[in-house]
Amino acid sequence: MPELPEVQVVVNGIIEKFLNKEIAEIIEIRPKTVQYFTEVEEFGKILDIERRGKFILLFTDKKLKIVVHLRMTGKLISEETEDYLPPHARAYFVFKDKTRLIFDDARTFGKIQIYQQNAKIESIEKLGVEPLTDNFNEKYLKNILKNKKAPIKNLLLNQHLVAGLGNIYVAELLFRAKISPKKEGGKLTSKEIVKIVKETKSVLQEAIKHNGTTISDYRSIYNKTGEFQNFLKVYQKKICECGNEISRIKQAGRSTYYCPKCQK
Repeated sequence: MPELPEVQVVVNGIIEKFLNKEIAEIIEIRPKTVQYFTEVEEFGKILDIERRGKFILLFTDKKLKIVVHLRMTGKLISEETEDYLPPHARAYFVFKDKTRLIFDDARTFGKIQIYQQNAKIESIEKLGVEPLTDNFNEKYLKNILKNKKAPIKNLLLNQHLVAGLGNIYVAELLFRAKISPKKEGGKLTSKEIVKIVKETKSVLQEAIKHNGTTISDYRSIYNKTGEFQNFLKVYQKKICECGNEISRIKQAGRSTYYCPKCQK
């Protein structure tokens, strides 16, 4: 699943390519991919594009909010020609200048949802703090971890606490912070909490700089793979840089990679 850096790279690409362009229509190829929560006469011009957690938000001058959730395998691909569609195209935006933004999704979990601009969307309203903002700090993290018995990895993956983090980046930031993913959240020291805040921001910023991580499906809107997979230290690795074997365990049904020697 695309995590915060991948979604941000996609958002940056849409801003670069489609900001201030007018949407002529949205063509649905697979039923139920595009969901309407309001009547639409015209889609209008895209005035703003944002990311919230792993959601992409497009705001138009017709007071619409278009929400794209890539989920497991979704991709948005910029296409200049009028006839090409990738194998798993599920829907596409057609702009007045004939360019297209194609929603490609092999596993069909992703959605495009259209709302009135002021609509409250429960799944977005319940998201936690954005980790690249100043609101994600030692005080916030210390507060949400207080008395928590769950492993720190599980807590960081909770989208209601911290928005946008996923399995790859939590593994990497905990390795950089030298903290075991199994450690109870409530038992972290102030020093460890400071490390988590610092390394969270650092690893996310580096991943965005390197256009995200491509393990399998993720591509930018230019259909290019990310590069940050070349800089991963523990995720899907066999041997740590210290020479110790990396352990793979299951936590909350997901694979966790960590170095028992480096991470305590």
